Amino acid sequence: MQAQLQQINSEIWLYERSLEQYSVRGALIAGTERSLVWDLLTHPNDMKPLLPLLENRQFIVAYSHADWDHIWGAAGLPSQHPIIVGHTECLKRFSRDVPLTLQEKRAHEPLIWSEVKLVPPNITFQSELSIDLGSLPVTFHALVGHTLDSIVAFLPEQGILLMGDAVETPLPFVSSESPLSAWIEKLETWEQDSRIVMVIPSHGAIGGREIIRRNIEYLKALSDGSDIEIPEVLNSFYQETHQANLRLRQGRESL
Repeated sequence: MQAQLQQINSEIWLYERSLEQYSVRGALIAGTERSLVWDLLTHPNDMKPLLPLLENRQFIVAYSHADWDHIWGAAGLPSQHPIIVGHTECLKRFSRDVPLTLQEKRAHEPLIWSEVKLVPPNITFQSELSIDLGSLPVTFHALVGHTLDSIVAFLPEQGILLMGDAVETPLPFVSSESPLSAWIEKLETWEQDSRIVMVIPSHGAIGGREIIRRNIEYLKALSDGSDIEIPEVLNSFYQETHQANLRLRQGRESL
């Protein structure tokens, strides 16, 4: 299934790809001088809806993190040498788990994944990075939590926060490397930022800062061992995600 394009306003388009158990979302922000492509989704074909918007325009790519469903569309871009922004840990992952994941996917479905080309970030940062798209500033901020290379992108003039997998609806995915206290602290800072009017995660519903609050409450309960409130109806993917999060909590408590 091809990614679906949705225009938010005159400068922002979202594109979303439905997978078997969940969907994944990216964004295109068009400034007067250049565009920003936020995540490349799962496959080069996912970039097709963006091509008319990128034609004859300079653009920059940013990876929210290096999980496979956010970066594998690189070969579908019109430029063979795009500028790609990512966290320093994101670049490291391209020499570790990223090629291994592609190798595993190709072993099971070689025809589907043969077109995927791995393109690492060529501009990296540790904490914060600012760019100007031409009358439209964007700031990237590290938000270590879901992964060690996770970042978010803030558009102050729009009040829009692109969060990658730093938050999810209905609930976040926690890994064994996730530093819960640091993750919660960063989310609390963003949740208190009154400039934010729209929160756009890569997975799940779009909304306001209440999305950040719900993720904070979930992570705090996971961290302190208290009861966790979850939606009554969860699909199988998020049921499994929640159970995996609970197993991680039990493992941490036993240390």
